[in-house]
Amino acid sequence: MRHEDLAGQRLIVGQPGTGMRRVVDEIRASGVELTEVVETEHREAILPLVLGGVGVAVLADSWAPLARQAGALVLDLEPARHLHLALVTGHGELTPAASAFLHVAHSLSL
Repeated sequence: MRHEDLAGQRLIVGQPGTGMRRVVDEIRASGVELTEVVETEHREAILPLVLGGVGVAVLADSWAPLARQAGALVLDLEPARHLHLALVTGHGELTPAASAFLHVAHSLSL
C-alpha cells in the first residue's frame, strides 16, 4: 500500500518517540492527511482497536502473523520502512544469560 492510499484514514497510533509513530509522522509530513483517533502507549491495545473497527494502524512486521490470524487485512507499506536497532550494554560483568544473548546477537549481525 502506498502512503497516499492512507489519505483520509482514521489512524490508531503509538506515542511520540516510538518507531511506529515516527513512520506515521513521516507519512503525514509528506502531505498525506490522516486523522488520529486514538493514541496509546500500549501496543497490545492497537490490534483489538483495529479489529473493533476504530481505525487502521501502522505496526511492526512482527505483528503481521497475529493480525492475520485474528482476521485483520495486513498490507505492506510502500516504500518499506526499516527500524535500525542498537544493542547497548554497561561496563560491568554480564550475567551468563546476558553474555550468551550478546554472543548470539553479535553472530547474527555479521
